[in-house]
Amino acid sequence: MENLGQSTHFAHNMEVEEEFSTPLHYSFDNPPIQKPPRVECYLDQENNIRHMIYIGIIHHDQLVREVVEIWHKIGHLDRYDNLIDLRFHKGDVGWHTVREIGRQWDLYFKGDAPRIRTAFISRHITFNLLIKAMQALAPEHTFQSFKTKQAGLNWLKESK
Repeated sequence: MENLGQSTHFAHNMEVEEEFSTPLHYSFDNPPIQKPPRVECYLDQENNIRHMIYIGIIHHDQLVREVVEIWHKIGHLDRYDNLIDLRFHKGDVGWHTVREIGRQWDLYFKGDAPRIRTAFISRHITFNLLIKAMQALAPEHTFQSFKTKQAGLNWLKESK
């Protein structure tokens, strides 16, 4: 029976790797199709970075639900730093959304959330100010906002 469980676990990991294996190479010259609004994810296993991109008009409830669903699909979520790309998001990611995702993160890890780093990519000055405020109010988390994806990636890779 133990082999069946290991085989099932292995098959599940292979499915997750396949589902999240396509790099997200979106740019303003090559934007994603906005419909349907969604969250896409790519796992950079070599650098232990989970790339997530929010696309289209995603409202609070949908965004939180999709993010949590992705977490449940990824084995060893605690190994990955985060790169959250908001350049193609048209909804509202305000204080209440960031706070709820943080609350869900703590619930997911049953109050023992890992110390990982999160780089946010956004060109909106108000979101960048929100992240600075969040960092000041939640020093146990390490957030930083960037204007470019490469700057965020460089910051995440520095810590490796």
